Amino acid sequence: MQEPTPLPAVASLLLTRRLPCAALLLVMLSSAIWLPELMQGAPTFLIMVSTLIGLSLHVLAPALVAVITIGGGVVFAGHVVALTAIGATLLSGFSLLTGFVTLTVYGLLPLLAAASLTKERGIQSSARILATGLGLAVLIAVTVGAITHDSGVREFVTQLMAPIFDEAQRQVPAGEPDAAQVVSQTQQMMVSILPGLVGLSLWFAWWGNIVLARNFARRYNFYQGDDSNTLELSFGKPVAYLFLLMLVLANLASGDMQYIGINAAIMVGGLLAAQGIAVGHCWLKAKGMLLSISMMYLMLFLWSFMIVPFVIIGLMDIWFDYRRKIPASGG
Repeated sequence: MQEPTPLPAVASLLLTRRLPCAALLLVMLSSAIWLPELMQGAPTFLIMVSTLIGLSLHVLAPALVAVITIGGGVVFAGHVVALTAIGATLLSGFSLLTGFVTLTVYGLLPLLAAASLTKERGIQSSARILATGLGLAVLIAVTVGAITHDSGVREFVTQLMAPIFDEAQRQVPAGEPDAAQVVSQTQQMMVSILPGLVGLSLWFAWWGNIVLARNFARRYNFYQGDDSNTLELSFGKPVAYLFLLMLVLANLASGDMQYIGINAAIMVGGLLAAQGIAVGHCWLKAKGMLLSISMMYLMLFLWSFMIVPFVIIGLMDIWFDYRRKIPASGG
C-alpha cells in the first residue's frame, strides 16, 4: 500500500493557521497588481511574464479557499476569508466594494462549493453552486452599474468597453474604412455577449479550482468526500428549463430584458455544452477512440461553432442520461 504523501512543512504552516493563510490569500489576490508594478523598468518580456504569473496566482485564489475548506472545515475557512476581505478593504483605501467582492466571489462561493464536496454527488453540486452564484454576481454587477450610471444595461456595458475600442479605432490608419468597420463590428459583437462570456469564463475557472483543490487534497491524503469523476458532470432539469426560458426571452423580449436573456442563454448554454463535452468524452473513451478525444478538443478550440452540437447533447442528456447507457470499451 502506497504511503500517503506528507504535506510540506511550509505548506502546513501557511494552510493550518488563520493569519498566515489569510496573508497568502491576500498576496495571491493582489498579485495581478503588485507583481507587474514590481517589475516596472525591467525588459518588456519580463513584465509580460510577471503579469501572466500575477494573473495566474489571482485566478488560483479560489483553489486556496477550497483547499482550506476541505482540510480545515467551513468555520476555519470562513475565518480566513473574513480576514482576507478585511485586509483587501484596508489595502484598497477602505473600499467596501473591494472587500465585498473578495468576501463573496473569491471567498464564500468557493467555500460553499468545496463544502458541498462532502455530500453525495458533490462534484455536481459544486458546479451548480458556482454557476448560480457567478451568474447572479454578473447580473447584479451589470444591473447595479446601469442604475448608478442612469443608463440601460447594454449602454453600461458599451461604456465599459468604449476605452478599449476607442484606442483601437485611433490605431486604424487613415483611409482604411474597412478596418475601422471591422473594429466597430467587433465592438458591437463583444458588447452583445460580454456578460455571458464573463460569467461562463469565471465558472470554468472557479470550478477548475475546485477540481484542482480536490486533487491536491487527495494527493496529501486529507480529502474525504465525493469521489465521482468530473466526467459525470450534470446540471439537472432546472438548468435545462432555464436555458429554454432564456431562449424565449432572447427572441421575444426587447431592450434590457432581451439583452439579459441573450447573455443568460450564452452562459447556461456554455454549461450545457460542458455537460455535452463530458458525454462525448465518455462515449469516445468507452469505444477506445483516444485519438478522437484529442481531435474533439482540438476542433472545439479551432472552430467555435462546434460548441452548438454539444449544447444540444448536454440538453438532451439531462433527460436521457446517455452516459448510463454507454457500453464498456469495445462494446
